[in-house]
Amino acid sequence: MVDVRAGDEVHELQPLPRGEGWSVGDIDIVRLPDGRWHVKQGEATFLAHGTRIGDVLWMHIDGRVHRLEVIEAGAQSAEEEGSFSAPMPGGVLEVLVAPGDTVTAGQALLVLEAMKMEHRVTAPYDGKVVAVHVGQGDRVQQGESLLEVEANEA
Repeated sequence: MVDVRAGDEVHELQPLPRGEGWSVGDIDIVRLPDGRWHVKQGEATFLAHGTRIGDVLWMHIDGRVHRLEVIEAGAQSAEEEGSFSAPMPGGVLEVLVAPGDTVTAGQALLVLEAMKMEHRVTAPYDGKVVAVHVGQGDRVQQGESLLEVEANEA
């Protein structure tokens, strides 16, 4: 769950990974290889141009510019939306899942060691592991993609 500021309003959202993109409520968003975004809401579809600067996503859709600010602490640590990223530099102590595994919300996915402490990366939703990018003993940098989980259909 993240809080997003759009204009003067703050919305609590649960973005869910769907294939190559994300679903937020009735809106599906997919980042295209050329950097544009395909946005679908109901039967309406749009091509959007966007850029992310820190925790702010600037989107140009249908002649209007929209400023979306993620106000969750540490939100900018994920380099690529939809993947679980290292919150800080460290080492992978244990990988607890493999591609194809079904996971439940709160389940530990892997264990990182950073700053002489163990940090468990847990699933925020029920889903299926689609990729694991690291192995036991690997060193990772902040923001490096660790694994990907696709949310179950609601």
